[in-house]
Formats: sequence, structure tokens, C-alpha cells
Amino acid sequence: MDPVLLLSALLLMAFGLLGVGVAEPELLGGHLLRLAASLAALGLGFLLPPQGLLRWARPLLWATLGLLVLVLFLGDGPGGVRRWFYLGPMAFQPSELAKVALVLYLASFVARKGRDAPILGAAALVGVTAGLVLVEPDFATALFLLTLGGLLFVLAGVPWRRLVAVSLAGFLAFSPFSGYYFARFQYVSERFANFLDYLQGEASSSHGAYQVVQAQKALLLAGPLGHGPGGSLPHLPEGHNDMVFASVVFATGWLGGGVVLLLYLLLFARGLSLALSLPGSLGLLALGLTLYLTLQAALNIGVTMGFLPVTGVPLPLVSYGGSSLLVSGLAVGILLRLAREGGKEVAPWSS
Repeated sequence: MDPVLLLSALLLMAFGLLGVGVAEPELLGGHLLRLAASLAALGLGFLLPPQGLLRWARPLLWATLGLLVLVLFLGDGPGGVRRWFYLGPMAFQPSELAKVALVLYLASFVARKGRDAPILGAAALVGVTAGLVLVEPDFATALFLLTLGGLLFVLAGVPWRRLVAVSLAGFLAFSPFSGYYFARFQYVSERFANFLDYLQGEASSSHGAYQVVQAQKALLLAGPLGHGPGGSLPHLPEGHNDMVFASVVFATGWLGGGVVLLLYLLLFARGLSLALSLPGSLGLLALGLTLYLTLQAALNIGVTMGFLPVTGVPLPLVSYGGSSLLVSGLAVGILLRLAREGGKEVAPWSS
């Protein structure tokens, strides 16, 4: 196993324990169970051969699309949203699985079709996946899926003219419905309005920006070394989940926050190095999984620090939540297997 990838993931999980423990101590037992499931998913990802995953990528994406359709009818969630299947004490969110399924599919598509093949079909599947997530509604995750898919097309070497043409077609297809969508799901525009309130210094307990203000308060009160796992965290909505980075820093200090950032940087650097060392679709798979983990981490931390509007996107390997921990653990496991495969590739040349 790659020691850098494995140690980085395990340390991030440990920081997650501290963050959840200081934010919601009563959830610590449940978080431990979720971490155990995440470690099991990591082991599964390591055991599965990457070439086999790529062969089954298309059926996996279709199965994920089926779950995304099903959750719109049978799913549940707070405030009338339909994002989760509740299975007793556990909840599963198909949109989290969609992130890895999409990466696998696009890597397999490049392997099957080549870099200069027409991408309309693949782009349509990316759009349908994001569209189903959009109507749950989960605007931030849908936008993240589109961004992740677009980046993978670019990094795979798809010609710009095709990317621009497909993007323009998608924009024109969505535009007639955008007014209805934003009127139907007002929380999206409200979050942008709250973010503007925050930038203008107009955040009160009745505004969504209050969450960001409280997160920043926790970050400032943390000090260099933090208050430890027993510290009294200021009131922070979703301090165990969306805003867990603020809870982690409050417990471990600015030094601990810096270590978390360093761990994600190590994940990114190791994943990028791995992608460059692997051939074709395996390299694109490593790159896609690395971007999923680190780009989402940057988005979450950017929200916590007030650089971006509130999104509700969890911090991979750290936030409380079974689906996110399960899928991010699986992604790390696949990366570890790819690192072993990469070692096999370079071994004859190193002797």
C-alpha cells in the first residue's frame, strides 16, 4: 500500500473524530461505526482490480442513475428534499456514489473510444446525472458533478471545440427552465443572497450567513493550539458535518487546521504523481478520484472560511455522514490499488 495515501486518509479520519466529538459529542459513537464502514469500503476498493472496475463502469453508472431516479420517489430528507434512502439507523445518498461512478465511467469511455471520439453521449450522461441531482434538489452537488466531468474531459485531451459546443448546447437546454427552477427551489438564490449579506457585514441569526459567521468565530477562538476535544464550541449549525473544518480547528488549533490542509495537499500531490505514472484510462481514473477528494475538500473549506456561498457539501473523510465517508473511503481504496498497479508497471524498469 502507498504509505502517503493511506496515512493521509487515516489521519483525516482521526481529525474527523475530533471535529465531531467537539461539535456533537453524542454522535461520536455513530461516527465510529461510519468510520468502520468507510475503512471496510477502503479495503474493498483496494481488493477490486482497476481494469475490472473500468469494464463495469457503464453498468455501475446506469445503476446509480436508477438510484437517483428512485430516490426522487422513495427518498426522504429535511425540508421536503429527497436525497436519502433511510435504512433503519443508516441513510444512503446516491448522489455521493454518483461522484465515483462518473469518474469510473469517463475513464472507461476514454479507454474505449479514445481522446478524439465524439463526446455527445458521454456528456449527455454527465448532464443527466447532474440533472437528477439538481431536482432533489441539490444545486451544489449537481454543479460539482458538472465541474468534475468537465475537468476530466479537458484533462483527457478532448478537443476544446467539442467541449465548447457541448457546453453551449447544455446551457441552452437548461436556460428555459432556469426561471422555474430558481422560483421552485428558492433556497439556491437565498444562499447567494445570504452570501452577499455576509460580504456586506449584514449577518444575523435569521440569515443563512449566520452559519459562516459562527464558523469564523470558532476559527478565530481556536488559537494556535486549540481547546482540545472537550472544548466548548460556540453555537455552530452543522458543526459536525458541513462546517466540521471549523470544529476541527477549534479542537486542534490553527496548527491542526494547517495539518489538515497539508494532508489534503499530500493527497493531491500523490494522486497527481500516480496519475502521471499510470497509462491511459488508469491515469485518468487516478486523476479523477484525486480531484473528487481534493476539489470537494477545497470547496468545503472555502465555504467554512467565507470565501464561497454555503453549499452543504461535506468534507471528504472528515465530515459526519455515512454516504460521504463510505464513498470517499472507497475512492482512497481504489487509489491505493492503483498505486500498487503503478508499482508493478515501473518495477521492471527500476531494476
